[in-house]
Amino acid sequence: MRKSLRRFCAYLLIRVLVSLARVLPRRLGSAVFGNLGAVAYLCLRKSRRIALVNLRLIYGRAAPDKEIRRIARRAFINLGKFAYDVVSLNRVAPQGLARIIEVTGLDNLDRALDRGKGVILLSGHVGNWELMAAYLSRAGYPLNVLATRLKDSRLDELIAGLRRNVGIAVLERSGGLKAALRCLNRGEILGILIDQDTSVESVLVDFLGRPTKTAVGPVKLASRTGAAIVPLAMLMTDNGHYRIEVKEPLVVSGQEASLVNDVERCSKAVETFIRAEPSQWVWMHRRWKSVVSDLYS
Repeated sequence: MRKSLRRFCAYLLIRVLVSLARVLPRRLGSAVFGNLGAVAYLCLRKSRRIALVNLRLIYGRAAPDKEIRRIARRAFINLGKFAYDVVSLNRVAPQGLARIIEVTGLDNLDRALDRGKGVILLSGHVGNWELMAAYLSRAGYPLNVLATRLKDSRLDELIAGLRRNVGIAVLERSGGLKAALRCLNRGEILGILIDQDTSVESVLVDFLGRPTKTAVGPVKLASRTGAAIVPLAMLMTDNGHYRIEVKEPLVVSGQEASLVNDVERCSKAVETFIRAEPSQWVWMHRRWKSVVSDLYS
């Protein structure tokens, strides 16, 4: 009962914030939501602790406590700013979106699509991944994304609705293999985020200098369909705008003996974006729980 009440209150708060974002101009809205992220850093003790544990795990003693706390706090602030840009998207015209987004390497995606075997867009929870998907869909790319249902069905529908409004097809991660294969066989794009420890089929590979579970799905799908794996991310720049960087496709062997190596190469591709802007990654996820679960207890 208490958990249900908390979820309901969280849902109401998010609805209020969505309504607020849709009336605030971007500069003010970004500042307000960034400050809300700073408040979340102070109030969400469990999430803050996980972020600090993860940062210390990766940086060791090479970074002073002040720098670790700065990155963690900044990660919460950036999430707030990213959220504002996503939920206010429905009132932004395509030309308005183009003014704040620069794209490099888009020809890598276009050439991969021209092969006619589908494309697996590979990214992580780094930068504004939701806005990146919306931008590509609005630009006419046939985008499908794999997503896990949230425990709160109302919140799940809210987020799914935001995706559908910009033309993104949402495929459930649980049992979504057939749908994923169909979209790739149609020559479409499948977006997959691989930087979290989930219950899907995974192998242990290095990530940010530490071994952890990483999903094998992108590699197995590419091997089965011939689809190209194209890494990309959208990072916020110093002026508050965004830059999407699309990398050259990764070549996977398709051999079972090379599975771990192929998955690690995918993981390293995502890691490159995180290392470029550490404060734009979701450090508050228990990424290394499969190997160092005691650190999070």
